[in-house]
Amino acid sequence: MQTGNLPSQRQIVFILSTPYAGSHFLSLQLGSHSRALHIGEIVNLGSAKSQNWHDNELSAKLLDGLGRDDRARIHSAIFERCDPGVNLLVDTSKKVFWAQACLPDNRFGKKYLHLIRDPRALVRRYGLASTFKARCKMRCKVARRFPALAFSVWGARETDLWTYQWLLENQKITRFIREHRLDAELITYRDLALDPSTELMRITRWLGLDFEPGQLDYWNKTHIGSLRHSYDWVKEKKTQHFDVRWQTELPPETRKHITENPRVLQYLDDLKIQFAPDGLVRTGAAYG
Repeated sequence: MQTGNLPSQRQIVFILSTPYAGSHFLSLQLGSHSRALHIGEIVNLGSAKSQNWHDNELSAKLLDGLGRDDRARIHSAIFERCDPGVNLLVDTSKKVFWAQACLPDNRFGKKYLHLIRDPRALVRRYGLASTFKARCKMRCKVARRFPALAFSVWGARETDLWTYQWLLENQKITRFIREHRLDAELITYRDLALDPSTELMRITRWLGLDFEPGQLDYWNKTHIGSLRHSYDWVKEKKTQHFDVRWQTELPPETRKHITENPRVLQYLDDLKIQFAPDGLVRTGAAYG
């Protein structure tokens, strides 16, 4: 039963993150609150980049007929169609451009969650999809963003490129939050996966709601929005999962090289985050 003070205004929480950071995991848990709704990567609804979507009666009711042409009204349309008891939409679109495009809409309150995952995990994942074209593009991007590396980046190891991709994408999120003085919180994938009740309680209360234990068992609620079929086994087994494949699939010297990168360390220090053997640990409040 929901208790305590509830936000009177309907609001949207935008999850901002790199790819492969656990945004669906976080969104499904927040969206399992009785007053919330996971809407997934709604920016991709009806587009060529569209993800798989939950196929059920609720999805048909809330998303039927909506697509790219409805971007300007997508949140209001879902609010109009959903249960009146729902006053929070969890938007997992991740991209800064989408959150920025939604800034002028004053019909709803807006909050922003910066979800950050260990660069060692992202270096492993980016490397799996690496192409010559992608590497050349990233070398150009790093050279523009870090002039001191303009020459050395062309001979840099591939893992350095993906480390800088992780850094550039997260720095973009931080700049967006700070430049617009947004109501934002930071959460790490490691903290969420290892202590979900504590982290969800912290974030849920920040959103103006009381934590509900059922949020942990997100597979028990009917969801709409995008989904990740690669993690269907987690829902089928009804278990929590902590993905640390990078610990065995990245060589020790590569992991060490990433954790000693001075630009990465400077950024993490600014965010009040530290490296731990199994991921990133939040040590303070980076925003607010």
